[in-house]
Amino acid sequence: MTDNMDKEETIFDKSLKGFEKLFEELSEYGLTPNEAKVFIQLLKFGPITASEIGRSLGISRTEVYNILTSLQNKGIIEASLDRPAKFSAVGFEKALDILIDAERRKIAAMEKSKEELMEIWKTVQVPSVLEERERLQLLKGMEQIYARFSDMLSEAKEEVNIVAFGADLVRAYNAGVLYKVRDLSKRNVHVQILTYGISRTSSIISYLKKYGEIMEVAAPGLSAPYFVIIDNKQLLLFTKPPGSSRMERKEATALWTNSNALVQALKKLFNGMIQPEEVVVKPLSVEEERKRSEEERISFRRQLMENLSMIGLRAEENFKITGNSGITHEFDIGVFNEDKPIVCDIIFDVSNITVAPVVRFYTKRNDVAEMIRDSTLIVKPRLTRDAKELAEFYKIRVVELQPYMGG
Repeated sequence: MTDNMDKEETIFDKSLKGFEKLFEELSEYGLTPNEAKVFIQLLKFGPITASEIGRSLGISRTEVYNILTSLQNKGIIEASLDRPAKFSAVGFEKALDILIDAERRKIAAMEKSKEELMEIWKTVQVPSVLEERERLQLLKGMEQIYARFSDMLSEAKEEVNIVAFGADLVRAYNAGVLYKVRDLSKRNVHVQILTYGISRTSSIISYLKKYGEIMEVAAPGLSAPYFVIIDNKQLLLFTKPPGSSRMERKEATALWTNSNALVQALKKLFNGMIQPEEVVVKPLSVEEERKRSEEERISFRRQLMENLSMIGLRAEENFKITGNSGITHEFDIGVFNEDKPIVCDIIFDVSNITVAPVVRFYTKRNDVAEMIRDSTLIVKPRLTRDAKELAEFYKIRVVELQPYMGG
């Protein structure tokens, strides 16, 4: 009896996860969450009336009719001539084909109007010094980030520097972005890629080696950087790299900038990461150090939360706040005393903290500057000299738990 119940629960869980996956995937086809629910409901139980849909899904009558109108306009459901009308779906595969064709027509129309829009733009644009200014742009979502990555590679004239470890390099390759290194080679653009954690015999490394210089560097610490520099003029720094799930790909964030200070800081880090071939790396000991460092960071954060509570301050872990860009950032701790919070990030690593985590913190702090009262970056062991200079340049308050001793 128990075994049968367990099997039924397993089947139910799989079915539930399947529907959740469908709702998530259908959003990529232009359906809102409630449109996806109504569409699936009609596939399962149609033809049914609008009232039956509303009762079964808990959606208001007005919204149901708005959704049905939208789905009819998309061509993926049909209505009968009965009174009241009954609605049914056209079939799952046919619906997907219809939605895909609609997107194709939309893209074709946009491409067709591009030349006309460019001609109009030429008549209305005014001289601008924007290109000469230092700019900073926050990007969200894997598609937007990789699109900028791809554009940067297309614009390269002399040199491309990439730091990407393990899965980050694999995802960029699978997304097709790194195929452009072949074109860079034809244009005599020097490509250098620093990586770690990928077999030297893998097809990815074999492909990239044909068109660029691939170097394996020491095992990265907890704050491993992922960035791209083009011609010492543009920087793309992944502040939250794309993960494996769809949600992680949507929530990925990156910073693009032409700031000379930031570009040169990361270029200095790039040059410092290059190591001779004969250096021996011991992944096991590094992994143990990284694990110990993360455990120490969590313990420190817990103790800091307790201390803040003891002096009467309200503090929140994994504090989320939305910046001017519309991107939601997460800080290790948010402390509330007045109308605006003080935010804090804690970075522990096996070696000194480089410029990359400092730039990540600056990016978040800059985006939420109007919403916070103050900010602090706590690091251990300490900042590298370059990271310290960058923090001072951007007026970032840093607490080093293991500061330099003399000299």
